[in-house]
Amino acid sequence: MINAEACDSWTDSGVRSPTISTARLAVPGKASSEYQKGCGAYKDQKLPQAEEHIRKAITVYPDYAAAWVLLGQVLNAQNKRDKAREACSRGSNVDPKYVAPYLCLAEFAAIESDWEQVERLSERALALDPVNNVYSLYYAAYASAHLRQFQEAESSALAAIQLDVAHHMPQLYLLLANVYAGKGDTASEISELRQYLKFAPKSPGAATATATLAQLDTKPAK
Repeated sequence: MINAEACDSWTDSGVRSPTISTARLAVPGKASSEYQKGCGAYKDQKLPQAEEHIRKAITVYPDYAAAWVLLGQVLNAQNKRDKAREACSRGSNVDPKYVAPYLCLAEFAAIESDWEQVERLSERALALDPVNNVYSLYYAAYASAHLRQFQEAESSALAAIQLDVAHHMPQLYLLLANVYAGKGDTASEISELRQYLKFAPKSPGAATATATLAQLDTKPAK
């Protein structure tokens, strides 16, 4: 039942959490079935259908934290961020020991450049899952980098990269490159930019990374 919660990004992270609440174990089969239908529709970018199925799941079982988080993902994909934030907040209210809602809320805080809030939410997520969650470590590194806490950012980013063995989050290398830029470590910045381009050559940030790398390659490494 817990493995069935995984549906990209934040809900994937909740599956690996070492803390499993009674509420998560008590999800009725009908609610789980609607959740799975919603997940499939979400992955197929059929957002109205996804929302309909997820709301049915929540109607059946209002304490379905994963469904609230998935609803947040669907609403966010429909550019309804305020409602998406409310859904993820509801997820944290019905199950405070479920890590996924805090990561969802951290993403929204990052979009708004509220780095202190990102830091608080990532700390809450890490308290629930201190060693196994790449998303929690990513947001912790992201917040620390913007708060110019470069040593903490480097440590969190490296830990996240160690967990991301399949390279699903190449943005970690770009984040680490920015950390090394802040520390004035040009050689390491170049190395991480190359790693980013290796794993994400067609990503939205690839052009900027390529241009930055070209500029750095003309300078002596420190």
